[in-house]
Amino acid sequence: MRLYYGGSVVYQAASDEGIIEVVDIGDQRSLHFGTYPRQSSMSLQSPHLLELSYTRAMMASLLFQPNPKTICIIGLGGGSLVKFLLHHFEDCQIDVIEYRQDVIDVAHRYFEVPHNDPRLRIHHDDGYQFVSNQFFSNGAFYDLLLVDAFDHVGMSASVGGQAFFDACAGVLNDDGLMSINLWGTDRPGFSQSMQRINQSFDNQTLVLPVADKGNVIGLALKQKFNVSQLKRHRDLAENLNQQFDIGLPQSLHDLIKQNISFLNRLFL
Repeated sequence: MRLYYGGSVVYQAASDEGIIEVVDIGDQRSLHFGTYPRQSSMSLQSPHLLELSYTRAMMASLLFQPNPKTICIIGLGGGSLVKFLLHHFEDCQIDVIEYRQDVIDVAHRYFEVPHNDPRLRIHHDDGYQFVSNQFFSNGAFYDLLLVDAFDHVGMSASVGGQAFFDACAGVLNDDGLMSINLWGTDRPGFSQSMQRINQSFDNQTLVLPVADKGNVIGLALKQKFNVSQLKRHRDLAENLNQQFDIGLPQSLHDLIKQNISFLNRLFL
């Protein structure tokens, strides 16, 4: 194996869809798309753990939906969110949408995403097309929608438009929510995404910056809420963190700090 990104390359390939690389550094196995930033990381000893801080922040959604039964994930990567959810929620049903077949193949082969778990369905499809079709034809409704659709150049264009976010709101249950990974350092793009999400979700949104990273997690809820009510979730955050160990008390603290001011929310 040759050294790459400070580790050993265990797989590397290129196709019309781009470069894909799997790199091991000690216990950490990471997925790259031809650039240094990690698309996904996994502990070889404990594959279900959420190794990257932004994935833990995305699961702050559990503060609002602590026991999701039906889940849709747009963007597979190395399957970190999939493995976490399958590990902790025995009765869940998960639809995953990934537009790159090579990513699906690598997730199965190198990142321990299961082939035959009856709770998991992986669709080789475009995220917008899948959610739109669900909204307009099948009428499937989800408790939780997780959107992490970045490639080596940024967020996929098809999952950033107003029609996509309208469809996302449409496929969620009345108490459901969307958690989306956004890139906060791209200020114009981030602001445009949040404006569209606010329009689709009637301004029922929160933002959660990831500490020391450029990621900002957007949470969009179907149900009405008041930001001041977040303080009532402190006991819930402590209890859930005993089970999941993903820093939920800190996430709640950051949500309160970031969103309690209307002016802050308007600025973002």
